[in-house]
Amino acid sequence: MTNKIISTGLLCMVSYLPIVTAAESNWLALFQQSEYTLETTITGYFNKPSSPNADSDDIAGLGKFSMQSNIALSDTISTGFNLYALFSSQKQAYSGVFRNPGHNAVEPRIVDFNQAWLRYEADNFEILLGKDYLELGLASLYSPVDRFGLYNLANPTQAEKIGVWQASIYYFFNDDIFSVKVMPVYERNLLPSAYSRWLGNTQDPEFTALADQYEIQDYYRPVRFENVGYLISYKGMRAGYDFFANLHHGASIYPTLQLGNLENQRIKIDPLATSIAVGVLKVIDAWQFYTEAIYQHSDQHTDENFVRYAWGLGYQDIALANELGLNHINATLQWSGDETVTAADYTKVDTSSRAARPFRNTVLMQLELEQSHQWAYVVSTTHNIADDFALMAGIQYKPNDNLRFRLEAAYFNGTETSHFGRWQENDYLRCKVQYKF
Repeated sequence: MTNKIISTGLLCMVSYLPIVTAAESNWLALFQQSEYTLETTITGYFNKPSSPNADSDDIAGLGKFSMQSNIALSDTISTGFNLYALFSSQKQAYSGVFRNPGHNAVEPRIVDFNQAWLRYEADNFEILLGKDYLELGLASLYSPVDRFGLYNLANPTQAEKIGVWQASIYYFFNDDIFSVKVMPVYERNLLPSAYSRWLGNTQDPEFTALADQYEIQDYYRPVRFENVGYLISYKGMRAGYDFFANLHHGASIYPTLQLGNLENQRIKIDPLATSIAVGVLKVIDAWQFYTEAIYQHSDQHTDENFVRYAWGLGYQDIALANELGLNHINATLQWSGDETVTAADYTKVDTSSRAARPFRNTVLMQLELEQSHQWAYVVSTTHNIADDFALMAGIQYKPNDNLRFRLEAAYFNGTETSHFGRWQENDYLRCKVQYKF
């Protein structure tokens, strides 16, 4: 009953948007003022996947059409949306249309809304209802704090943000923002299909080292009041530095495994937990220094209690770049870590989330060079100290603000069950064209 009440309420809330707009006699403006984007991606792979179920095409194509818009309905009310449609040459990479609130499927949709929201704005606060992005943290390359939003990970090298169903209120005072978000719908990231080469050789994208041993089944928390997520956030700015503090309770993004009915069966479940996060970024001339950390305490010891953290420094320069014949240089170095504070209660859980938590001891580096308004280059690497790494290099040509071409290549290496090692057969060369109108 609770499931029906919450899901129906959310659907009515979104369906209410065009009604409000029509009442203002300008609902067509929402579409007339839309920004449209066409993207075409061609990826060539150097190796065949060893998995007999994986799509073994040497060349994969992906086409995406998206439209987004937001308009003011009155002096205080506005609405907006982001709608996409996808086509992939790979088998069942996307299926169905529109993931309804509370839908258990984790397969990416062919057509869906990434955003659909209604906003009320007053002098010192605003209220937002609907589906919108949720972004946190200050780390440049990977933020352990930014874990409450959702992503389409059908192809992890082309991850895209997905909006989260929420009711939010923001208070503004001076340069600070205090917000409270209620997220009534429990949803997971969208994952590669069973036929995707990005699922890896373990057939599970999270417990890569264990999936060969067990038959893993997913458990989805129903849409109920006890599974509602709550997020309180404070963000501030002062001369030369930014800072934040967050408090969250709800389902964790990192699953655990519980014993199933059969000997080799395990049930994947996202434990309920409370998380506290803080972070600060300091700017000194051309340098940026940042650090952030998040502590998770699971309800009833159904997972480890742990701290995830990151610290890094960035260098942005124009003077040196000009001496080298460039417009801009941006270099970033970051460390990401993970420390267990208290063990899980293994009478309640068989396997903790540790194996499912990425970048536990990881060095990340990125160098971006802008030669001109038209030409830019990037080189990056991610090295998990224990057993694997990834390298990526790309070049971008942008003849104008509406059209861009990008060529990139990636190389993966590591043990078979490591994060990047499972993608050793997925080294690629990719060409992407994007046009906005």
